[in-house]
Amino acid sequence: MEWPLFIIALGLGLLLLAKRRRFGNWPMAALTGLILATLVSAKIYDNRTQRKSRSDAEFFASVPREGREDDYVSSAKCQSCHPSEYESWHRTFHRTMTQFARAESVVGDFNNVTLELLGKRFQLEKQGDEFWVEMEDPEWEKAAPKPNGFAFVSPPPAPRVRRRIGLLTGSHHMQVYWIPSRAGNIQLIFPFTWLMEDKRWAPFLDTFLRDPSIRAPLQSWNLNCINCHATGGQSRFNQQTGLLDTRAGELGIACEACHGPAEQHVQVNQSPLRRYLEHHSGHPDSTMVNPRRPPSKVSSQICGQCHGIKWILSRDDWNRRGFDYRPGRDLNQSSPLVRATQLDKPYLKKPLEANPTFVQDHYWSDGMVRVSGREYNGLVESACHEKGELACVSCHSLHNSKPDDQLARNMEGNLACLQCHSASGHDTPAHTHHRAGSSGSQCYNCHMPHTTYGLMKAIRSHQITSPTTKESLATGRPNACNLCHLDKTLSWTGEHLTEWYRQPPQKMKPEDETVSAALLWLIKGDAGQRALIAWHMGWEPARQTSGEKWLAPFLAQTLDDPYSAVRYIAHRSLKRLPGYQDLALDFAGPPAGHGLAKDRAMKIWEQSLSLGSDRTGPQILIDPTRGLDQERIQSLRQQRNNRSIDLQE
Repeated sequence: MEWPLFIIALGLGLLLLAKRRRFGNWPMAALTGLILATLVSAKIYDNRTQRKSRSDAEFFASVPREGREDDYVSSAKCQSCHPSEYESWHRTFHRTMTQFARAESVVGDFNNVTLELLGKRFQLEKQGDEFWVEMEDPEWEKAAPKPNGFAFVSPPPAPRVRRRIGLLTGSHHMQVYWIPSRAGNIQLIFPFTWLMEDKRWAPFLDTFLRDPSIRAPLQSWNLNCINCHATGGQSRFNQQTGLLDTRAGELGIACEACHGPAEQHVQVNQSPLRRYLEHHSGHPDSTMVNPRRPPSKVSSQICGQCHGIKWILSRDDWNRRGFDYRPGRDLNQSSPLVRATQLDKPYLKKPLEANPTFVQDHYWSDGMVRVSGREYNGLVESACHEKGELACVSCHSLHNSKPDDQLARNMEGNLACLQCHSASGHDTPAHTHHRAGSSGSQCYNCHMPHTTYGLMKAIRSHQITSPTTKESLATGRPNACNLCHLDKTLSWTGEHLTEWYRQPPQKMKPEDETVSAALLWLIKGDAGQRALIAWHMGWEPARQTSGEKWLAPFLAQTLDDPYSAVRYIAHRSLKRLPGYQDLALDFAGPPAGHGLAKDRAMKIWEQSLSLGSDRTGPQILIDPTRGLDQERIQSLRQQRNNRSIDLQE
């Protein structure tokens, strides 16, 4: 019983009795009022409970269902015997990869918020534990009746509908929301994303590095995100009805995603005697997989089932049963990895012909993966894995790490590399030619630079290589040296690599010998290169190495970039420079605002010139007395690579 309702009903009962004066004494009136209040509030509460029950039933009918056959039991069954492992998993971002939309999981602002996109209005509202949006019917274009039966006649305007948010994905950098469809329990993308660092809504499409002229399809969670954002997902499309009855062993990445379905493990270990004998046997439990025990190739496939670009051999089987892969088996038997260095597989011929941009949307031209969430693709191309025993768990730990990078606690700094390379002295100035303890003596800054893109930032490549100017010239991929030494030319890098590591000299263009490589990538490069350089201009090790004041005008001139993600990254990096912390920019707003922000940033820089700059010279296109070399900058900009970019992170 709810106390506010009870008190209101009690007051009404007493007033009614007092007015009619049916009782001669107040104690009897109070008793009768109390009885009436109890009956009224109980009835109101019962009605609310029934409405809540109906609402919950409708909600869970509209979202993918947790629980499925094939031996999945969910993480709740693991908690009683493995409380510490359950607790460490529970605080990870793997667990919150997909969740039901509830008060404890939703981070976006739904408190009577109005959003607008392409002339359409979205009204957000929170009601108790429920999150609602009023919007134009997102499926109207497909479902609207055609007047007079002619397809070329414009359909009637889309009606406004009220939909309850069903699922959400992400809880680290951004959170994406999903709304119910007409087709069973399919969940459709809500066109706005909540950016956590900025505490603001942004159009979903503006959070990707995608050509703004590309019209994106209406995405569904059931046919896309379910592959890697749930445990044991099954889309379950019914071809006869056209509806989906999607299920998953569990939403998010839970215990059974890495250890395998646990029904048999739970059943046999109900015996105390078996548990005792297994504990003292010295052998792993055969009913469960521990990713740290199998050989490195098998172990890494457990992570690769989600962190890799895979090909589904049988679409019909996948639709009905989900992925056949189970931890400990060979991933390539059910969903082989798509390696850009091995595209001659028979099953890839027709799909690649039908999707000619697939390779450039995922890989650099030499086959190195360039989009986030595909770290396994990088690992398998690395000699440390192919010829050695390096595995994902060599550096990462889900249960013994901080949630941000899941880097094992005993693997900070160079310790991960020194597991194998300690004898070769790789952590010495004699090898790195950088001061001990500096960013230039960190193994991963040179051998795993931030040349992968995703989540509106640069991310470390997981293909372990050594920096070369040859690869930069051939692929356009920035090398580690010039990503830290932003003020140096590619020729400067080549000279040092030849002197230090005897790399063969490369033939270069005149501009590679006279202009900073970073500026060439930022001004002339494609949108992917521009995004990486804009991010590195805000990266602290690069700013400490290269200076930072001179970066401002180049970031400022990137604030009106055609790609929204590039604008966002440039603005974030610019705000990290002294004097620009309060510079405002709505990266997803009208173009006029981008130009105004660019002009304001340039004025701040021009006013600071009298105080001096930390770098000048022709290689960074800044004259100490005249400022920017606008003529040279304009000449380089006219050579910009304007090819369409759609990085499928």
